Amino acid sequence: MSMAEYRYWLYGTAVRYETDVRILAQPVSELLRHFRRDDALEGDAALTLRFHQVKDRAEVPLTISASARQLASGTGAAVEDRRATGLPYEVTLDQGLLIAEFHGIGVLVIDGSQSRADGYLINPDRLPSNLIEYLFHLALIQLLRRRGLYTIHATALEHNGRAVLIPGNSGRGKTTSFISLLRSGYRYLSDDHPLLQDSGTHVEVLPFPIKINVTDATVQFFPELKSASEQVLHPGVPKRFFYAEDLYPTAVGERCQPALVLFPHVVDSPESYLELLPKSRALEALLPQALLVYDPEVARREFQVLAKLVQQVDCYRLHFGRDILNLPKLITPLLEKGR
Repeated sequence: MSMAEYRYWLYGTAVRYETDVRILAQPVSELLRHFRRDDALEGDAALTLRFHQVKDRAEVPLTISASARQLASGTGAAVEDRRATGLPYEVTLDQGLLIAEFHGIGVLVIDGSQSRADGYLINPDRLPSNLIEYLFHLALIQLLRRRGLYTIHATALEHNGRAVLIPGNSGRGKTTSFISLLRSGYRYLSDDHPLLQDSGTHVEVLPFPIKINVTDATVQFFPELKSASEQVLHPGVPKRFFYAEDLYPTAVGERCQPALVLFPHVVDSPESYLELLPKSRALEALLPQALLVYDPEVARREFQVLAKLVQQVDCYRLHFGRDILNLPKLITPLLEKGR
């Protein structure tokens, strides 16, 4: 089968995705559906990602040299942030190539200097679509960083031109907080990975709208989710998902300056409350939510962006109590006061 090409445009960066297998196209089309572009892209300026189907590891056209240096190994929790994947992996640097090998799943080969990544997936018809999406996103983020677009593990919303970021790992109330604000009229920026860009005078948050994944426990907090049909709240493993525009009268927000960063922590309390964090503690809490980076210069620039972000916003520990539906009454006045 010949390679099919799909074109996207992410905030001044052209992305070309090519694959020879239909099953490898659908998850990427879903992930980047808001960024689809049908006209021609500038060839030299584009990031190029290609995903290939292979039958086994021996079919991957890659030979690792004796001078290769292993950078990390373990499970998927340390490669990116979706700890539920739990994939055994090894990350190797070999003659300028960043190689992420997921045993039994496939290999990612990322050439940052050439703005290119190749993924070789073993029998992709047997892989869940969210795993294919995960591997593509991992490769894409490594390339976008070199174009000055960074991301963190956070939900993000916009209200009257100002952004609220809610970083955190699973189980901390991040998505529940996000939905509580979304349903009250806040606009959607991202449920998982907003993009950050240094505009010179300040850091901006750029929308990266994707499907919203929810646990059964989160669904129980919101009447509209509890009563939603499977055409709106779609079945999924391990979480169900929905699209913001299908459930809430809200549009995707615009790029904007962040005003608040909230670090949620679920507490057994009838009411939620906020604890102002010093800038140093906020930066310390934010850094683990950035995806791992292996290029020292890129890592330095990303650290500077995150430090700049913390300096321009108010940072709070959100002690998230049982008054989930009342969260906007706590957060919105902070945004209005800041104006």
